[in-house]
Amino acid sequence: YSSTTTPTYGINGSWMSPTIIVNKGDSVTLNVTNSLSVKTTMHWHGLHVAPQNDGGPHQPINPGATWSPSFRILNNASTFWYHPHGAGQTDPQVSKGLAGFFIVHDAAELALNIPHTYGIDDVPIVVQSKAFDVLQQIAIATNMDTAIFVNGTLNPYFNAPAQIVRFRLL
Repeated sequence: YSSTTTPTYGINGSWMSPTIIVNKGDSVTLNVTNSLSVKTTMHWHGLHVAPQNDGGPHQPINPGATWSPSFRILNNASTFWYHPHGAGQTDPQVSKGLAGFFIVHDAAELALNIPHTYGIDDVPIVVQSKAFDVLQQIAIATNMDTAIFVNGTLNPYFNAPAQIVRFRLL
């Protein structure tokens, strides 16, 4: 692949989306501002939330608008993800970077003798396959993917510590 640039999307950045880390019982408000030129949504995939906070197709966020769902974290320790869901934009928006981890901790999980240091021994891994068109732009809705990206990187490398490592896969 050459160094040709392709438009991407990100949350709080130009590519990919940050990991949201919460504890069971936390009350959260997530302010989602749509800076795109098209409608979007933001769905908390797998979280136990009321319908008005779900972020599915029935809750479009218009360009320039902000949606601020508030809810209490009811789930036990788990790995979830968030992403646009609806308005015919799920594939193009996720493919261009709008997706991230949503990690829930709880007392039982934190008491286990397992890795807990995010990014060091508790490592998120986002695997995406991508196709590029003749102009080397991200192609959408194709089954001709030829490139594998890990955490938004082609040909990634991770220097794992010499200990037990916990991987979270999306």
